[in-house]
Amino acid sequence: MSLLLLTAVVVLGIATTTRREGQVWPRFLSARLHRNVSLLALVFLELHIATAVLDPFAHLGLRDAVIPFASTYRPLWLGLGVVAAELVMALAITSALRSRITYRAWRALHWIAYACWPLALLHGVGTGSDVRTSWFTVLDVVCVGAVFSALVGWRLVHGWPRAATFRLSAALGSGLAVVVLALWMANGPLAPGWARAAGTPADLIRSSTPTQAASLPTPTPTGRHPVH
Repeated sequence: MSLLLLTAVVVLGIATTTRREGQVWPRFLSARLHRNVSLLALVFLELHIATAVLDPFAHLGLRDAVIPFASTYRPLWLGLGVVAAELVMALAITSALRSRITYRAWRALHWIAYACWPLALLHGVGTGSDVRTSWFTVLDVVCVGAVFSALVGWRLVHGWPRAATFRLSAALGSGLAVVVLALWMANGPLAPGWARAAGTPADLIRSSTPTQAASLPTPTPTGRHPVH
Protein backbone atom coordinates (compact mmCIF):
# COMPACT_ATOMS: atom_id res chain seq x y z
CA MET A 1 0.00 0.00 0.00
CA SER A 2 2.86 2.35 0.79
CA LEU A 3 4.37 1.67 -2.63
CA LEU A 4 1.06 2.28 -4.39
CA LEU A 5 0.55 5.58 -2.57
CA LEU A 6 4.12 6.69 -3.20
CA THR A 7 3.66 5.85 -6.88
CA ALA A 8 0.50 7.97 -6.95
CA VAL A 9 2.41 10.83 -5.29
CA VAL A 10 5.14 10.70 -7.95
CA VAL A 11 2.68 10.53 -10.84
CA LEU A 12 0.54 13.38 -9.46
CA GLY A 13 3.67 15.40 -8.78
CA ILE A 14 4.77 15.00 -12.40
CA ALA A 15 1.27 15.92 -13.60
CA THR A 16 1.33 19.04 -11.43
CA THR A 17 4.78 20.22 -12.51
CA THR A 18 3.94 19.74 -16.19
CA ARG A 19 0.71 21.72 -15.67
CA ARG A 20 -1.59 19.03 -17.03
CA GLU A 21 -4.98 20.66 -16.77
CA GLY A 22 -8.32 21.07 -18.53
CA GLN A 23 -11.98 21.66 -17.91
CA VAL A 24 -12.52 18.16 -16.52
CA TRP A 25 -9.34 17.99 -14.45
CA PRO A 26 -8.14 21.47 -13.38
CA ARG A 27 -4.61 21.97 -12.12
CA PHE A 28 -5.66 23.00 -8.62
CA LEU A 29 -7.37 19.63 -8.22
CA SER A 30 -4.13 17.82 -9.11
CA ALA A 31 -2.19 19.92 -6.58
CA ARG A 32 -4.76 19.33 -3.82
CA LEU A 33 -4.99 15.62 -4.56
CA HIS A 34 -1.20 15.40 -4.64
CA ARG A 35 -1.00 16.96 -1.19
CA ASN A 36 -3.69 14.73 0.31
CA VAL A 37 -2.25 11.53 -1.17
CA SER A 38 1.18 12.55 0.12
CA LEU A 39 -0.21 12.84 3.66
CA LEU A 40 -1.90 9.44 3.32
CA ALA A 41 1.34 7.90 2.05
CA LEU A 42 3.15 9.34 5.08
CA VAL A 43 0.60 7.74 7.42
CA PHE A 44 0.98 4.32 5.79
CA LEU A 45 4.76 4.70 5.86
CA GLU A 46 4.69 5.27 9.61
CA LEU A 47 2.42 2.24 10.02
CA HIS A 48 4.81 0.18 7.91
CA ILE A 49 7.79 1.17 10.06
CA ALA A 50 5.92 0.56 13.32
CA THR A 51 4.67 -2.89 12.31
CA ALA A 52 8.11 -3.87 11.01
CA VAL A 53 9.67 -2.99 14.37
CA LEU A 54 6.92 -4.75 16.35
CA ASP A 55 7.04 -7.89 14.19
CA PRO A 56 9.18 -10.40 16.15
CA PHE A 57 10.34 -12.40 13.11
CA ALA A 58 13.31 -10.29 11.96
CA HIS A 59 14.08 -8.86 15.43
CA LEU A 60 14.21 -5.29 14.14
CA GLY A 61 14.66 -2.46 16.63
CA LEU A 62 14.25 1.28 16.55
CA ARG A 63 17.93 1.58 15.63
CA ASP A 64 17.34 -0.51 12.50
CA ALA A 65 14.48 1.78 11.48
CA VAL A 66 16.52 4.96 11.92
CA ILE A 67 20.11 4.16 10.93
CA PRO A 68 20.50 2.98 7.30
CA PHE A 69 22.33 -0.30 6.65
CA ALA A 70 22.80 -0.98 10.39
CA SER A 71 20.47 -3.98 10.58
CA THR A 72 21.66 -7.57 10.54
CA TYR A 73 18.55 -8.54 8.55
CA ARG A 74 19.10 -7.91 4.82
CA PRO A 75 21.09 -4.74 5.62
CA LEU A 76 21.36 -3.38 2.07
CA TRP A 77 17.71 -3.75 1.11
CA LEU A 78 16.39 -2.70 4.50
CA GLY A 79 18.81 0.23 4.47
CA LEU A 80 17.42 1.44 1.14
CA GLY A 81 13.99 1.53 2.75
CA VAL A 82 15.31 3.53 5.70
CA VAL A 83 16.91 6.06 3.34
CA ALA A 84 13.67 6.33 1.33
CA ALA A 85 11.63 6.83 4.51
CA GLU A 86 13.95 9.55 5.77
CA LEU A 87 13.82 11.33 2.42
CA VAL A 88 10.02 11.22 2.55
CA MET A 89 10.16 12.69 6.05
CA ALA A 90 12.42 15.45 4.79
CA LEU A 91 9.93 16.22 2.01
CA ALA A 92 7.08 16.37 4.52
CA ILE A 93 8.99 18.71 6.83
CA THR A 94 10.02 21.08 4.04
CA SER A 95 6.46 21.13 2.73
CA ALA A 96 5.21 22.12 6.19
CA LEU A 97 7.85 24.88 6.30
CA ARG A 98 7.30 26.04 2.73
CA SER A 99 6.26 29.53 3.84
CA ARG A 100 9.58 29.92 5.68
CA ILE A 101 11.89 28.94 2.82
CA THR A 102 12.29 30.24 -0.71
CA TYR A 103 10.48 28.59 -3.58
CA ARG A 104 13.78 27.80 -5.28
CA ALA A 105 15.09 26.01 -2.19
CA TRP A 106 11.82 24.15 -1.73
CA ARG A 107 11.78 23.03 -5.36
CA ALA A 108 15.43 21.91 -5.22
CA LEU A 109 14.69 19.84 -2.12
CA HIS A 110 11.69 18.24 -3.80
CA TRP A 111 13.89 16.81 -6.52
CA ILE A 112 14.77 14.12 -4.00
CA ALA A 113 11.22 12.80 -4.50
CA TYR A 114 12.55 11.19 -7.68
CA ALA A 115 15.02 9.25 -5.50
CA CYS A 116 12.45 8.11 -2.91
CA TRP A 117 10.41 6.02 -5.30
CA PRO A 118 13.14 3.79 -6.82
CA LEU A 119 14.68 3.28 -3.37
CA ALA A 120 11.29 2.24 -1.99
CA LEU A 121 10.73 -0.09 -4.95
CA LEU A 122 14.10 -1.82 -4.46
CA HIS A 123 13.47 -2.04 -0.72
CA GLY A 124 10.13 -3.77 -1.28
CA VAL A 125 11.52 -6.18 -3.84
CA GLY A 126 14.63 -6.93 -1.76
CA THR A 127 12.88 -7.53 1.56
CA GLY A 128 9.27 -8.33 0.61
CA SER A 129 8.05 -11.71 1.81
CA ASP A 130 5.49 -11.84 -1.02
CA VAL A 131 7.88 -10.97 -3.81
CA ARG A 132 7.34 -14.31 -5.61
CA THR A 133 3.56 -14.09 -5.61
CA SER A 134 1.75 -13.15 -8.80
CA TRP A 135 -0.14 -10.24 -7.23
CA PHE A 136 3.11 -8.69 -5.99
CA THR A 137 4.61 -8.95 -9.47
CA VAL A 138 1.52 -7.32 -10.98
CA LEU A 139 1.71 -4.55 -8.40
CA ASP A 140 5.36 -3.86 -9.25
CA VAL A 141 4.62 -3.85 -12.98
CA VAL A 142 1.74 -1.40 -12.49
CA CYS A 143 3.86 0.94 -10.35
CA VAL A 144 6.86 0.86 -12.67
CA GLY A 145 4.63 1.32 -15.73
CA ALA A 146 2.79 4.27 -14.16
CA VAL A 147 5.96 6.14 -13.18
CA PHE A 148 7.72 5.34 -16.46
CA SER A 149 4.71 6.52 -18.50
CA ALA A 150 4.35 9.70 -16.46
CA LEU A 151 8.07 10.46 -16.56
CA VAL A 152 8.59 9.79 -20.26
CA GLY A 153 5.11 10.69 -21.54
CA TRP A 154 4.63 13.89 -19.55
CA ARG A 155 7.81 15.16 -17.94
CA LEU A 156 10.21 14.51 -20.79
CA VAL A 157 7.76 15.57 -23.50
CA HIS A 158 6.43 18.75 -21.93
CA GLY A 159 9.37 19.71 -19.71
CA TRP A 160 12.67 21.38 -20.60
CA PRO A 161 11.70 22.42 -24.16
CA ARG A 162 15.22 23.66 -24.93
CA ALA A 163 17.01 20.52 -23.70
CA ALA A 164 16.15 18.01 -26.42
CA THR A 165 19.38 16.04 -25.95
CA PHE A 166 18.86 15.78 -22.21
CA ARG A 167 15.23 14.67 -22.64
CA LEU A 168 16.21 11.98 -25.14
CA SER A 169 19.04 10.75 -22.91
CA ALA A 170 16.74 10.67 -19.88
CA ALA A 171 14.10 8.73 -21.80
CA LEU A 172 16.63 6.16 -23.02
CA GLY A 173 18.13 5.90 -19.54
CA SER A 174 14.69 5.33 -18.01
CA GLY A 175 13.94 2.56 -20.50
CA LEU A 176 17.31 0.93 -19.82
CA ALA A 177 16.68 1.11 -16.08
CA VAL A 178 13.39 -0.76 -16.49
CA VAL A 179 15.12 -3.51 -18.50
CA VAL A 180 17.92 -3.80 -15.92
CA LEU A 181 15.33 -4.00 -13.12
CA ALA A 182 13.48 -6.82 -14.87
CA LEU A 183 16.67 -8.80 -15.48
CA TRP A 184 17.84 -8.29 -11.91
CA MET A 185 14.52 -9.43 -10.45
CA ALA A 186 14.50 -12.55 -12.63
CA ASN A 187 18.00 -13.51 -11.50
CA GLY A 188 17.77 -12.19 -7.94
CA PRO A 189 14.58 -11.89 -5.83
CA LEU A 190 12.61 -14.25 -8.07
CA ALA A 191 15.38 -16.86 -8.20
CA PRO A 192 15.96 -19.61 -5.61
CA GLY A 193 18.33 -18.79 -2.78
CA TRP A 194 17.51 -15.09 -2.61
CA ALA A 195 16.90 -15.14 1.16
CA ARG A 196 20.51 -16.10 1.83
CA ALA A 197 21.93 -13.86 -0.89
CA ALA A 198 19.93 -10.87 0.38
CA GLY A 199 21.52 -11.13 3.80
CA THR A 200 18.96 -13.01 5.88
CA PRO A 201 20.65 -14.21 9.09
CA ALA A 202 21.48 -17.91 9.05
CA ASP A 203 19.51 -18.59 12.25
CA LEU A 204 16.32 -17.26 10.65
CA ILE A 205 16.87 -19.46 7.60
CA ARG A 206 17.47 -22.50 9.81
CA SER A 207 14.41 -21.74 11.95
CA SER A 208 12.16 -21.68 8.90
CA THR A 209 13.49 -24.98 7.52
CA PRO A 210 11.94 -27.31 10.16
CA THR A 211 8.56 -25.67 9.61
CA GLN A 212 8.73 -26.39 5.92
CA ALA A 213 9.94 -29.92 6.52
CA ALA A 214 7.13 -30.59 9.00
CA SER A 215 4.56 -29.81 6.35
CA LEU A 216 5.83 -32.65 4.13
CA PRO A 217 4.25 -36.14 4.32
CA THR A 218 5.97 -38.56 6.69
CA PRO A 219 7.84 -41.28 4.78
CA THR A 220 6.79 -44.90 5.29
CA PRO A 221 9.34 -47.51 6.47
CA THR A 222 9.93 -48.41 2.86
CA GLY A 223 11.08 -44.89 2.14
CA ARG A 224 8.00 -44.01 0.11
CA HIS A 225 5.43 -41.39 1.01
CA PRO A 226 2.01 -42.79 1.95
CA VAL A 227 -0.72 -42.57 -0.63
CA HIS A 228 -3.67 -40.42 0.48
